[in-house]
Amino acid sequence: MKDHSENTLRAAIKSLRDTVTPAVDPSDPQAAEQLRLTIDFLEFLRTRLYDVHARHRYELEHQMVVARSLLKDAHQVSDRVGDAMIRALSTAAAAHADAATHTRDLQAASDALWGSVRTLVREAAAAPEAVQERISTSILSGMEPLVELESAWYLPFGFEPDPESVTPLADLWSTPSGTAS
Repeated sequence: MKDHSENTLRAAIKSLRDTVTPAVDPSDPQAAEQLRLTIDFLEFLRTRLYDVHARHRYELEHQMVVARSLLKDAHQVSDRVGDAMIRALSTAAAAHADAATHTRDLQAASDALWGSVRTLVREAAAAPEAVQERISTSILSGMEPLVELESAWYLPFGFEPDPESVTPLADLWSTPSGTAS
C-alpha cells in the first residue's frame, strides 16, 4: 500500500487553516499564536518527513568521527570513560552499518555515543591541560558537519543569516564523512 503520510499531513494542515483557524476566538491571541505555530511545525514536518532517517544516519556517522578522534584522550582521562566510549562507538558502528536499523535505534545509538562524549568533557576538567586542549580541538573540528546539518535542517524557518551559503540536505546525505564540510 502506498504511503499517504505526506498527503495526510497536507490534509491536517488544510483542516487547521480552513476550519479551525476561523473558529478560534479572535480575542484569544495565545490560542491563535499556538495554532499558527502548530500549523508551521506540521508544514515543516511535511517537508522533512522522508529525511528524518537520513538525518539520524548522517548525524550518527559524524558523531562517530568525533568520538573516534577522542578515544586516545578518553583513556588518558580514565579507563572507565575510554571503555564506555569504546562500547558506545561499537554500538553506534553496528547500528550505522546495518541498513535495516530503525530510526529510533539510530537515535538511541547517537544519544549513547554523545552521552559518552559529554562524560569525557565533564571528567576531562581534572585532566592535564594538554589533554583538555586536544579534546576541545577534536570536538570543535568535528562539529562543522553537525552544525551544517542543523543549518540545512532548519533552513525553512528563516533563521540563517546567509541561506545561500547553506549546503542542501541532499548534498549532505551524499557527502562521505571523511570529506564532509
